[in-house]
Amino acid sequence: MTISLLLLGTRNPTIPPSTFKAHLESHVELIKRLTGDAFPLAHRRSYILRTTQSDFEFDSVAELTFEDQAALERFQARVRAPEAAKLLKEDEDRFSDRGRLCIVRLGEVVETRR
Repeated sequence: MTISLLLLGTRNPTIPPSTFKAHLESHVELIKRLTGDAFPLAHRRSYILRTTQSDFEFDSVAELTFEDQAALERFQARVRAPEAAKLLKEDEDRFSDRGRLCIVRLGEVVETRR
């Protein structure tokens, strides 16, 4: 059974949303390079549209899908390895408010379509 994580990312307030998006996209490539075959089956990112009336606590929503618990644990081990963790933290500090990152594991998903 697949496992999905939902991540709500918040940009560093000193940068505009376009810079946040560009850097997050390159950050995902860094994660992919560091985790290799432990990278999730899917890493889908959506960015909040900022208009004069949009005020959200976060700037992006990412959904990571893993084959199973073992695949999630392999990924976590790779991103937590000392050298990878150091590189990821240094990169995230450039564009993200790491203290506001929210990660949840999705349970049951119900979808209704037209």
